[in-house]
Amino acid sequence: MQMINKATVSVFIFILFGASTGCAQNDSDNNEILLQGGYVLSMDAEIGDLASGDVLIRDGQIIEVAASIDAPQAQIIDATNMVIMPGFVETHWHMWESSWRGMANDAAEYFRYSEVLTPHYTPEDFHTAVRYAALDAINAGITTVHNWAHGVTDFEIAQAEMQALVDSGLRAKMGYLAVIEGEMIGEADLNRALDWINENGEQRLGLSLLLDGVDPQQMQTATALGRSLNLRPITDHSGGLGTPEVSGEEFMVTHGPGLTPEAIEIMAERNIKVSLSPLIDPMIGGGLPPVYQLLAGGIPLENISFSVDVSAQTPVDPFASLRTMVNSARMQQVEANQTGMTAGTLIIPAPGTEWLFSYRDALFTGTYGGANVLGLADQIGSLTPGKRADVIMLNMNKINMLPLTEVNIPMQLVQHGLPGNVDTVIIDGQIRKLNGELVGVDMQQVINETAQSQARIRSRAGEVIDTSR
Repeated sequence: MQMINKATVSVFIFILFGASTGCAQNDSDNNEILLQGGYVLSMDAEIGDLASGDVLIRDGQIIEVAASIDAPQAQIIDATNMVIMPGFVETHWHMWESSWRGMANDAAEYFRYSEVLTPHYTPEDFHTAVRYAALDAINAGITTVHNWAHGVTDFEIAQAEMQALVDSGLRAKMGYLAVIEGEMIGEADLNRALDWINENGEQRLGLSLLLDGVDPQQMQTATALGRSLNLRPITDHSGGLGTPEVSGEEFMVTHGPGLTPEAIEIMAERNIKVSLSPLIDPMIGGGLPPVYQLLAGGIPLENISFSVDVSAQTPVDPFASLRTMVNSARMQQVEANQTGMTAGTLIIPAPGTEWLFSYRDALFTGTYGGANVLGLADQIGSLTPGKRADVIMLNMNKINMLPLTEVNIPMQLVQHGLPGNVDTVIIDGQIRKLNGELVGVDMQQVINETAQSQARIRSRAGEVIDTSR
């Protein structure tokens, strides 16, 4: 068996492909990778968890998950003191606005900047911002995103964003607007994008249809067009709740605070999914993600996912997102049931409380749930043999963790996990992060180019940041 430690693999990939602003493509003759001896969180009910297990990857596909695998030709990555699990799946992200970091500190500023700055973007600026966000995602262990590209005004810009997603190595859905510059697009526009994806998408890029701005009278036509081309999701920010007769399983509600019991009932009846924004909504004062209300109202766990939304305002941190979802659900459950001890003004739940939303549930929504919301559950979201190899390894041998398998691993990951624990990221069988470092990426160059892009956009717009707030 070919024993190659992580440092050796990293050097091998760097020498073979060189450093660049994109990610390395592994075209080595050795197309097998064996992740060996880690704690396996498979997110597959039949496989379950393995306190010590291996994952075999071949030609971008998960081949086997077992306690011990013999693979004589594989490159071995030592997973001792690591958790091996599916990559996180994000479902709603305006990636082109990522270069605004340090600017929009509330909702009012966000919408003002959106109006003021957008006309001054060039296609290069769109590419730079999406690339920056995509690499931020990979670094944090997110292997799939839904790029809600509502800044697109022509195909050149759409192509720039799609190229950035492909260059990064991410798996992604490109959200294509049904209304651009006030005009409904047609089948030819979507086919043009699909043709580009078929030619350049490297089997990792798909298309979704964004119905924001579609007149209610045209929702049926726009939705039918998306369905005829098998696009998914097909949705607006409200998940089609304004036209429930049109909406269905392809739709998803974004955000979540403010959902009424009646709206949740419609979602359950129509199999509408949800993309919560756990970090943005509290940050802007919009409210907590209504996890408890959704589950109590009959929304299946696999229909719930998390989103980054706007990474100019919050960090790209799936651990913090899932942590907020768990903590919110507990607050909501205690408030709904009003049971437990009272300590001063604090209600403390009784011992043995059965939480409706567990730590394992949170990890499930962050992986399989996201895949299901995007219509990709047959391809990713669990470490199931036959699925594509989107896999991450999390280092438990860090100051914020303890690597003992006898403890509650899901609890540790959700309540204590940080992007810094993400040691290895594999997407479609390609190593994108190793030993805690992105492979084949000059991150300082990426950061510098993104900062310069922001400065150019602000200069064209004549926008000066108010740093006093």
